[in-house]
Amino acid sequence: MGQITDFAPAVRSSKKLILSERELVFAQKYFADLFGAITGIGAIIDKNRQIVFANSNFLKMLGLESIETILGKRPGEVISCIHASERPEGCGTSKACAYCGAVNAILESQISGTKSTKETRITTIVNGKLRSLDLNVSSTPVSLSGHVFYTLILQDISAEKRQLALERIFFHDILNSAAGLYGLLSLLKDGTAHDSDQELINLSEEASRDIIEEIMLHKQIRSAEIGDLRVNLEIVNSIDFLHSAIMKISSHDVGKNKRIIISDHSPDIDFETDRGLFQRIIINLLKNALEATQEQRTVLVGLESVKNKLRFWVKNDGVMSEEVQMQLFQRSFSTKGTGRGIGTYSIKLLTESYLGGKISFISNAATGTIFTIEIDRKFPSS
Repeated sequence: MGQITDFAPAVRSSKKLILSERELVFAQKYFADLFGAITGIGAIIDKNRQIVFANSNFLKMLGLESIETILGKRPGEVISCIHASERPEGCGTSKACAYCGAVNAILESQISGTKSTKETRITTIVNGKLRSLDLNVSSTPVSLSGHVFYTLILQDISAEKRQLALERIFFHDILNSAAGLYGLLSLLKDGTAHDSDQELINLSEEASRDIIEEIMLHKQIRSAEIGDLRVNLEIVNSIDFLHSAIMKISSHDVGKNKRIIISDHSPDIDFETDRGLFQRIIINLLKNALEATQEQRTVLVGLESVKNKLRFWVKNDGVMSEEVQMQLFQRSFSTKGTGRGIGTYSIKLLTESYLGGKISFISNAATGTIFTIEIDRKFPSS
């Protein structure tokens, strides 16, 4: 009886079997040469989803000279997928793997005996930095000397997904904000609303700020992804910091007729961080919480001091589905429609790759949804 896992079968081929499978592929010289010459990123896996052969582009992607170090490993294990080590059985066996296009393409091709192509989002950790990949993955059965293997071809579509997200943001969200600003300024120019001029000016200022903030956010994300983001440290007071974040998000549309309350147990304490980056993170969490909160309801925010660490948290009464929870921090995943999917990804990217922190969450009927960010009270490199 096989091991019970949260998704794909756990059974693995022995080292001896993997070596014999590699030799079998090499023995098919014409096939091995042809596969090795394809321009795509490719590997050959056995029935237990373990690598027995890879072309030069696959090895180059991993920064390897030879296949020896990845022989017998599964795809998610060699690219450092954050879910590959969640269970001792490895890649394909965690709850999150049920929503992975790569694993599903392999399993589907095994069942159907035909080619299967799926899109997948994979989050990895490379040199301590978060990296997000968007891939098209094709798995195709191939018979060699009576043994069935599967060719795995990866196509990196990250740039395409990034462009779609930016187009959605700049052509939809920012265009809407700009149109709203234009309307407000037109009213002021007409001079037909003297009694509400100051209110129109305030609304125009708010719309202008939203446009600038949106542009700055994506500039920061791009800088963070290419490792070009600078962290500017300063001493920040916890309560003043939370009040400032609440004030900024409360004037946003998502905050109308809703309240944000700071927990009475939150300590008034100083800590060291990049104020701008961390405030952007907390505002994003508050915005997500407000979007999940009905009118006249409350979002709670607070912090705890535990030794030399601070834990900031944001709570709302909503509950996320398991599908959303399993894919929440992936770059192009969104519950808001095609071309979105930046918010929670940016939160994790900035928190864990630049502020030395850790983000986690729980979401269930008993507690609602609580996001927690743990950071050092004194910045780690200081």
